[in-house]
Amino acid sequence: MKRWLAPVVLLLAACSSVDEPASEAVIDKFHGALNRQDWAAIDGLLTQSTRNLRPGGGTARSFRNITARHGKYLGGELAGMEADGGIITVAWAARYDRGPVSELFMLKSEGGAVKIDGYTDNPAL
Repeated sequence: MKRWLAPVVLLLAACSSVDEPASEAVIDKFHGALNRQDWAAIDGLLTQSTRNLRPGGGTARSFRNITARHGKYLGGELAGMEADGGIITVAWAARYDRGPVSELFMLKSEGGAVKIDGYTDNPAL
């Protein structure tokens, strides 16, 4: 019995570091702002290091290419989530006008909020 206790405790500790509701909330806010083309709102959802990649709101505006590729966001659901070293990786199964899209969000806590630190998108096969 003792052999099982340590792995279970470690697994629970790893799971407890993922704030699933906050992670899903930032993804929902991102998609809403994306559909409205509200680049200022998207900019507020990004980590400082991500915003520094293209100063002056350029990083947030670069997300307009998502809607150019996929159309309007219609909905989605969590496909997987894990945490490692302060980074939460979220796989999101999204539906856009032009079909399903696999999205991958890299999230981290900054200033007491969950922020987007990285994003990739690929049409689902």
